[in-house]
Amino acid sequence: MKIVHLVGNRPQFIKLAMLDAALQKYPEVTQVIVHTGQHFDFNMSDIFFNELAIPAPNYQLQINKMGHGAMLGHMLIEIESILLKEKPDWVVVFGDTNTTLAGAIAAKKLQIKLAHIESGVRTFNEEMPEESNRYLADRLADINFCCTAENVSQLQKEGYGSSIRSVVINSGDMMLDATVAYKNKITSRSIIEKLHCSNTKFVLTTIHRAENTGDIDTLKNIIAAFNRINKDIKIVMVVHPNTKNILAKENISTSFTVVDALGYLDTQALINAAAYVITDSGGLSREAFFYNKPTVIIMGKPFWPEIIENGNCTQALPTTENIIQQFTAIQQQNKQSNTALFGNENAATIIAEHIIKFTN
Repeated sequence: MKIVHLVGNRPQFIKLAMLDAALQKYPEVTQVIVHTGQHFDFNMSDIFFNELAIPAPNYQLQINKMGHGAMLGHMLIEIESILLKEKPDWVVVFGDTNTTLAGAIAAKKLQIKLAHIESGVRTFNEEMPEESNRYLADRLADINFCCTAENVSQLQKEGYGSSIRSVVINSGDMMLDATVAYKNKITSRSIIEKLHCSNTKFVLTTIHRAENTGDIDTLKNIIAAFNRINKDIKIVMVVHPNTKNILAKENISTSFTVVDALGYLDTQALINAAAYVITDSGGLSREAFFYNKPTVIIMGKPFWPEIIENGNCTQALPTTENIIQQFTAIQQQNKQSNTALFGNENAATIIAEHIIKFTN
């Protein structure tokens, strides 16, 4: 039995690490890893394979720095060629990137069974490319693995399991698996001392989504909020390469600590040590939830309403005043995260078992 995994960005590498380890328990399974290259900097890619002990990719496509259409087209051509050569029983895609959609289309056209991990997430914001990527991959998949009961319910509302004959499984979230698996390896990380955060309360921040970086005034509003918060409590911003380039190009000044993108373990160490988190990342906001960190999500329509309803987490509009207002609000709350919403820390095992089951 052969499985081809298609990955291209940091969150997908983390989930792959968990699933690869779970599938290695089945000697009859051969795994092939295709890295499309959407994230290609060392700290956005290679370091994850090193730290998480993921086998080196069998194929490195280096497809990046293109518009959506060109990227999808190039990926489809290359992925189809690989699938014709490898002849896998399954293709596994993760999340909502262009890699996800290209892999789903290629598998469907070649009539190869498709598993989509992290299905059923909806923001109902059609302007986000991730939204269409995700629901198209859901529709093409033979098995849709969901992180939460809310994701399962959403697919059922759309006809999955009845008029749409895709199998829907509530597997839980492999991001939670990873947080638990690596938690004991982060306490010795030197990044906390390096950033002078050892004995200081600080806020961990990231900003990378197009809705926040594509409009310069919006980005300036967000940075202005960070600059003001930094007067009272230290801000540490882990900056995405694209955001870094925009800040430099537009000469947007920052009065807080800015550090280049980090590997998985250093990022986890910062989340664990932080007092608060402000982000527009679906991955980081979930990880902050797992660590029970008060969090502000700067998105008009967040990916995971579950963490707002069941944790010390709130949503902010991308205005200076609203970010500060919502940040003040979470400092006054004392809610505990209900991580059981995202499974029992064995999502990878459940996914592996079901892929084997449905193959047989």
